[in-house]
Amino acid sequence: MNIDILHKIKTFPQQPLTIQGLTMRWFLYVISLFYISFGCCSILYTNETKNIVKSIFSNIDQKILSALPFVFGILFIFSASATRIPWLFRLIGIMALIEGMVFFFISKDVYDKFMDWYLNSLSDQTYRLSGILGIIFGTAALSWIL
Repeated sequence: MNIDILHKIKTFPQQPLTIQGLTMRWFLYVISLFYISFGCCSILYTNETKNIVKSIFSNIDQKILSALPFVFGILFIFSASATRIPWLFRLIGIMALIEGMVFFFISKDVYDKFMDWYLNSLSDQTYRLSGILGIIFGTAALSWIL
């Protein structure tokens, strides 16, 4: 039993890539490039990015918005096997699942207060900081894809 596990660990990089692994790899490439591009826009064009985010998120229903992080959380969990650090991507996926469930189950009043805070109260420096973090995460995720 232990010899079989050691053999799988040793030969993991040489194992053939499946269709599912290829699909999940492309998902990670797209998400990484999205994080990098959104981060660059948040840093360079802060006011325009804030206006675009406001126009997108102010018109979305709470239940529809909660499905977005939930679906991305599931995709992160499934795509974790296509990375060098799968536990980190599973953790990010679990956090996204929790975020989706929280947005789904909180009351409309709390949701409206949160969206008002996120869309209207954050400073330009906060948006730039989120842009820097997005660039860092996107670049790191690109380097961790197998």
